Amino acid sequence: MGLFEEPLKDIRRYMEEKRSLGLARELPFTAVLPQTDSPQVILSEDTGLELGSPGTASRSFLLWDDSGTVADGRITLVGPDFPEIQAGRAPLAQVVMVGGRFSDEYDCYRDLRDATYNLGLRGFMARVFPGRQSVWCRISREAMQRGFNAQLLGSALIQAVRKLEFVDAAEVLLVTSSREDIEELSRAADLVQEIVEALIKMYEEMNFDCDTCEYVEVCDSVVELRRIRERLQEERGGGRSTPDGG
Repeated sequence: MGLFEEPLKDIRRYMEEKRSLGLARELPFTAVLPQTDSPQVILSEDTGLELGSPGTASRSFLLWDDSGTVADGRITLVGPDFPEIQAGRAPLAQVVMVGGRFSDEYDCYRDLRDATYNLGLRGFMARVFPGRQSVWCRISREAMQRGFNAQLLGSALIQAVRKLEFVDAAEVLLVTSSREDIEELSRAADLVQEIVEALIKMYEEMNFDCDTCEYVEVCDSVVELRRIRERLQEERGGGRSTPDGG
């Protein structure tokens, strides 16, 4: 079983349901993107479209699979494409799914997370709040006039994580339709957050007293977390637990 097997199943079911209802479409990957070397700062008066801004729904998370099920280069959009949004703002869910080899789960997660933060897209600015699993994006008026769309954002995310040597495939799900559609991803998103927090705690604290750990339930339910814990204990040299750890 993979580390994110259960949330991945939920996401796959979500995507299949939206496809069956005619609410999802696939967009082609493009490697030709409007890149910039300087950080983008887009003021409100220069903004053509906001996605995931305060007052709208926003979810952003990433997860991986090492069994070869990630459809490399596939971008799935649920909801209107960016040029089709008339209100100037819309909710946003951004889910990045990665296939590859993840021998050091902690470093791999940090590298993937960092890769999605700074896309270097001209006319695009994003503020990421990993603790809340949310992202707030601004697209400039000029970029919107040039045709900035979901294909460009999805392609940029795929291209960014593909640069990492342990990544073999990358796939993106974007949702712009409604708060309700984004909230349908909450179960998967919450489980991803719990898994990631448990993983970070194990690696950073190297303390394996499960009786006092707040993540004991998720570790009990996710087999791969237990395997990681056992491996880290062995690497530590016996894995003696301490009375105040987790």
